Amino acid sequence: MRQLLGDHYDAFAESFTATANPVLLKDGGIFLDGWRAGDPGQHAAAFVYYADGRTLAAYFDAERGDVIYFGDQGGRIHPALEVWARRFGPPVDVILKENPEASASANLPQPTLTTPSPEDEVELRKVAASIWSASLAASWNMNAEVGDILGTVTHEIMECSAAFSLVPKPVGWVPGWAYVAMTAQPIVAYVTGVAQDRQYKACVNSAALNWRSAIEMASQGI
Repeated sequence: MRQLLGDHYDAFAESFTATANPVLLKDGGIFLDGWRAGDPGQHAAAFVYYADGRTLAAYFDAERGDVIYFGDQGGRIHPALEVWARRFGPPVDVILKENPEASASANLPQPTLTTPSPEDEVELRKVAASIWSASLAASWNMNAEVGDILGTVTHEIMECSAAFSLVPKPVGWVPGWAYVAMTAQPIVAYVTGVAQDRQYKACVNSAALNWRSAIEMASQGI
């Protein structure tokens, strides 16, 4: 990473003091994003790493108002980093560096056999909106992979706020998008209640930060 970033390494590292959950991309790469603790909207960074050593990285420079990108991708930004960069709004300043051209072996996940129906997608979007925002949820493709992540996020919030009892907790928990779609109403009621309580609001905020990149990549099929 130091070799790739050069003089920008310190700026990158200062924007990477807290990290989200890593995302295994469909092309075999691993995506990881982070931010400066307490200031994720102004100082953030991310990178993609492949088993053959290829590394591509970017960080948001709030003072310049740019996303600075490092890595040789044929003059184009890596799709995962492009999706990540959109949350900051400004154009991306591409800085090319030499990288090995060896291809990584892709360990692609098996395709999901079942997909959410249009009705299921409506319910999944309600849950996503309660955790992030209606505008973000509206921009995401509510496919099976996104729904599965929503299930994991929901469980994480319930585990974090186990002592919260102002709103009834959704009954049980089953991995996968089907549980989220079927129990969307009690999930939304519970998450909304947790978010309104000062003590437990951090459970929702933390889950939203940790899983945003994963859900954006899943939405784009990356």
